[in-house]
Amino acid sequence: MRFFTLQIIHRFRGSRNTIPYEYVDNDISNRRIETLVDGVFAIVLTLLVLEIKSPHPDSNLRLTQQLIALSPKIFAYFLSFFILGLLWFGHQMMAHYVKRSDRAHILLNLLFLMFISLIPFSAALLGENLPYHAATMVYGINLFVTGLIQYLQWEYMSGKNRLIDPELDRRIVRAMQKTFLTIPLIYGVAIGVSFVSIPAALLLYGLGTVIGATKITAIFHRSHNPQL
Repeated sequence: MRFFTLQIIHRFRGSRNTIPYEYVDNDISNRRIETLVDGVFAIVLTLLVLEIKSPHPDSNLRLTQQLIALSPKIFAYFLSFFILGLLWFGHQMMAHYVKRSDRAHILLNLLFLMFISLIPFSAALLGENLPYHAATMVYGINLFVTGLIQYLQWEYMSGKNRLIDPELDRRIVRAMQKTFLTIPLIYGVAIGVSFVSIPAALLLYGLGTVIGATKITAIFHRSHNPQL
């Protein structure tokens, strides 16, 4: 009876803090999370291009006209692919430092993937309605929420070294924190700018991605070359 009671207590404590070892090993859990994330990103990246339908003209002039008409969708595809690449790389950076997993970590990952999966829709909306600020705003909200969740993931993981290596250089932790916060902030500014200028808002979406990619790459190199 006592053994049974101890088992219940152990499982209850695990449900509040970490996944019980009887059910899922932490290393296996982390691998499963990354496998799921990589799979969702692969599908989402593929769905982006499916929104671009091949034209079927009856003349060279008509083909040129149809290709020009497709240019907003092609633009939305390249912008979204680039942004998804940044989000994936940022997630890989976090996965590189995570040592443990718990239910909150898994929940945040699922929430992150929920909004990642919406990007093909918001990208298609943008490509088909580029002149309208509402489409640019919806696209930006999708990016903002996704970036914010990624920031919250890192905050949760690194807070009190909850899921990361306690020996990890605090400069890297702070640099990651600032970078993951900067990206959604730029997207947020772009949402407001979209009411005034759609081209400026799109430029900010791209700029936020470039800044994020540059900073994350610098952090990655610094973490592998501590003397830098």
